[in-house]
Amino acid sequence: MAGQARVKCRKHGDAHTTYVCAHLAENPVQRWYSDVPTERKRWPDAWCSRCQVEFLKEGEWNEKNEQGLVAKILCHECYEAAQARSLERPLDGPAARVARALTERSHEALRAKQRQLEAKYGLGRHKRWDWDQATGQLVFSNDGVPAIACDIAFVGSVSTLSDTWLWSWANFSLTESVRSPMLRVREFGEAQDLPRLTVPKWPAGEADGWEMTAIAVEILGASGAYRTPSKNGFTFLALLSVSRVQ
Repeated sequence: MAGQARVKCRKHGDAHTTYVCAHLAENPVQRWYSDVPTERKRWPDAWCSRCQVEFLKEGEWNEKNEQGLVAKILCHECYEAAQARSLERPLDGPAARVARALTERSHEALRAKQRQLEAKYGLGRHKRWDWDQATGQLVFSNDGVPAIACDIAFVGSVSTLSDTWLWSWANFSLTESVRSPMLRVREFGEAQDLPRLTVPKWPAGEADGWEMTAIAVEILGASGAYRTPSKNGFTFLALLSVSRVQ
């Protein structure tokens, strides 16, 4: 499987070319394996568990193990839709238990952290907030005077146009410094087989955004979270540290 050119899709028209193994093309409701998306390759070649066995024999795809690999072309929009369907896969016993425990623990911990932040800093009482990717900060101010400064990482966003969640680690409109911390969340998801942490984009609403943010805050050991609205949805931030502006 190789690079991303252009393809004419019957459904989506002109689009980027992506490659998946034939097993995923036939049945996307299974675990997907791939490299981490990058700005140059946003839809990396993907393969299934059966093909992963061959991949692990060499630790890469090469002339020895690619011979039995049958690749299929998808346009990038079909790829995203198929990959999102992998979330329909029932998790096995250990993964299901980890997901359930992590969700419960994260929600409880975030509620406690949010109460502490409000009691100590009153984030909801300030007149204005502004975040800046260049500085990696969210600043609360009153009448132009900064009051509270938070070091932040972008967790992800919910679009109310497409009703989808997009992890920041796959959102290349963001600077690397504010999205790269979320790669730890993806790595945790890979290790525990939790597809909602590893699939870049999937159908979701605001409640899903809060759930993913709670999990990210828990994994990163962040101080709390904040949600900022936009015209077409919401952006979720992990507050890595919070302090008063002297």
